[in-house]
Amino acid sequence: MRPWRPALVVLLLCLAAQGVGAAGVKLAVTGASDGFRERFSVALDEELGQLSGDDISWVEPRKADLTLALGDNAFRDALTLRRPVLGLFVSRDVALEAFTAGCGCSAFFSETDPIRQLRLARLLFPGAYRIGVLTSPGSAWVSGLLGPYAESREITLVHSEVVDSNALARELPRLLSQVDVLLAVNDPQLYTAGTARLVLLTSYRQNKPVIGPDELFVQAGSVATTFTSGEDMVLQAARAVADYNNRGRLPPPDFATAFSVQVNQHVARSYGVPVLDEQTLWQQLEAGE
Repeated sequence: MRPWRPALVVLLLCLAAQGVGAAGVKLAVTGASDGFRERFSVALDEELGQLSGDDISWVEPRKADLTLALGDNAFRDALTLRRPVLGLFVSRDVALEAFTAGCGCSAFFSETDPIRQLRLARLLFPGAYRIGVLTSPGSAWVSGLLGPYAESREITLVHSEVVDSNALARELPRLLSQVDVLLAVNDPQLYTAGTARLVLLTSYRQNKPVIGPDELFVQAGSVATTFTSGEDMVLQAARAVADYNNRGRLPPPDFATAFSVQVNQHVARSYGVPVLDEQTLWQQLEAGE
């Protein structure tokens, strides 16, 4: 039997080097409603099977190799277990604060990638070179993120900051008068169901289209948006879990790269935009990721 021992040692070393992938990854999912968690788990199981064929098992968070936490509260709670955590639909500020503090965690943000939104605006309105961005102090980081990208493409970014939604009605008309398109950002202080009518009617009166911030605003009257649906986040999570299973580490916190596009065709036509189906826009945006 002795001649087989070197081969056995090599095999064991290879299995050890594969980390959690050797026996499959043990996952837990927390947050959201029971029904959503169940649907998410089933969809993720199917996606992982198609993506990598890796074996996974569902366990309670204290026994998991990796916990998938849905939303800010679940993410914060999962961090207290001091085990690896992947947050999904987690606010950028919450995720980066935890990551900077040295958590064994990562997250995909609940916010839409502002650069992708700007690219969508330029696809729909190629003649728009002055893009307005109105933020509160909590979302002012968007301007810093967009600035270098806009400058490299000779786009003028006109940024205005207001303290809260009460100042929105005063500042919005002034900003719109200086720009071609308003890029509405994910900001729960400024862009809500309560302010949608103000934002959309004010922009329409000045004939200035609005891009973003989400699919609910598009239904209300903005032209278009990109967003990460539940199905998109399943794909995003599956990619991250498969990578974690193979390499034993998580990617840094970031915007989700899996996304969808929604267009309000009626509003788009009112601004003279040729009819573009959402799949075509998605393909054009995806090609530039």
